[in-house]
Amino acid sequence: MKNTLLLVCIFFLPILLFAQDSTYTNPVGNFIPDGDTADPYVLRYNGKYYLYATSAQTHTYGYKVWESDDLVNWVPRGDCFRNDWDGNSWGTANFWAPEVVYYQGQFYMVYSARTAEGKLQIALAKSSSPLGPFINDAAPLLGDELEAIDGHFFFDDDGSIYLYYSIEVNYNIVNGHHTAEIYAQKMSHYMRPTGDPVLVATPEQEWELKTGDWRWNEGPTVFKDKGTYYLMYSANVFNSPDYGIGYATASSPTGPFTKYSGNPILSSNLDIGVSGPGHNSVTWSPDGTERFIVYHAHINPDDPNGGRTIYIDRMRITYTGLVIDGPTRTPQPMPSDKQTSIDTRRGGILRDFKINSVYPNPFNGMVVIDYQASVTEQAMLAIYDSSGRQVRVLYNGRVPNGRTRTRWFGKNNRGHYVASGVYICALFARGRLTDTKKILFIK
Repeated sequence: MKNTLLLVCIFFLPILLFAQDSTYTNPVGNFIPDGDTADPYVLRYNGKYYLYATSAQTHTYGYKVWESDDLVNWVPRGDCFRNDWDGNSWGTANFWAPEVVYYQGQFYMVYSARTAEGKLQIALAKSSSPLGPFINDAAPLLGDELEAIDGHFFFDDDGSIYLYYSIEVNYNIVNGHHTAEIYAQKMSHYMRPTGDPVLVATPEQEWELKTGDWRWNEGPTVFKDKGTYYLMYSANVFNSPDYGIGYATASSPTGPFTKYSGNPILSSNLDIGVSGPGHNSVTWSPDGTERFIVYHAHINPDDPNGGRTIYIDRMRITYTGLVIDGPTRTPQPMPSDKQTSIDTRRGGILRDFKINSVYPNPFNGMVVIDYQASVTEQAMLAIYDSSGRQVRVLYNGRVPNGRTRTRWFGKNNRGHYVASGVYICALFARGRLTDTKKILFIK
């Protein structure tokens, strides 16, 4: 009996470990004690994530940086830019919206700050480390006169570099309205502007015009998927529940961009306590299989001026367009990291068998599990709860070579619905655990 119990414990240990800390709940990290933390940008480099943001603690002199392994748990790593360091005296206040990219062996930070003359402008700093210290390389970056904020670099497949930014709303008058518009500026390989900037987005949709004479398209972020350029942006004023995120698409990095008719794709949901979601960046899960949006929202929905904090949610491209699975305030599956689902104690993973996807996740009606085998073999696909108890056998027999799909309707082996919670989908072949996926079932 003792040997049997020991074998069961060893057999399910990978599943139990996998189930620990298998969900997260927004807001992530421990940013709220720091006060306002906004405009988040996440750099993924060498298996780590680095977060840079506008911060109530540093906006008078520079920026902090945080580090994470999983996008959820963040560790402060101190100041990465200060204007009292040698070479950094250009900006004097309002240090906003830093973003960091890795290029040709250096880390480049594009940021916005107010000068001694009172102008809000964009500058460029660089460092040999994502933790800094960052020292100014071009301040200002776009000339002495242009007032702009929210710089964002995009590197195209052909090696071209573009800087997207938002014209400062006090500086730019369009048809009698103070208007923040987004421009694309081509950059040289020396990270300097070349040619003329191109207007790519201006407030024009009905949802973007809720602030009267003052109108915003700001916080640009750009990515490319299957030849289509996606420009994400925020509209309305940051300290309002009307602040939200829209997107536009184009076949060229300089447009013309067409805004999605269903904008905004991320907006306030006061029923669950989310107000003013916006100014996002985009990154991937640790294993590179899930796209995530990183954004801020108000700490207290009843006090939009009381500061912002950090949220993450899954983001997908479907046949209808860009879809954000959020905003969320309920437990969500942790960003996928397949390394946590491998049983290395029993001869290693059998690479002929794997679970490709579990969708939708979370689910409340039916979930489709897509798995595959590269050889015909005896296999079992089953659902387990977080304690390692089997809930449902979905398939037990010979799996044909190729991909197979099966469905789970949230019922156990007796045909009864299970409780809401985290479950593990496990694939076995030749009597050995080969792969797992976590599933969040919500009734």
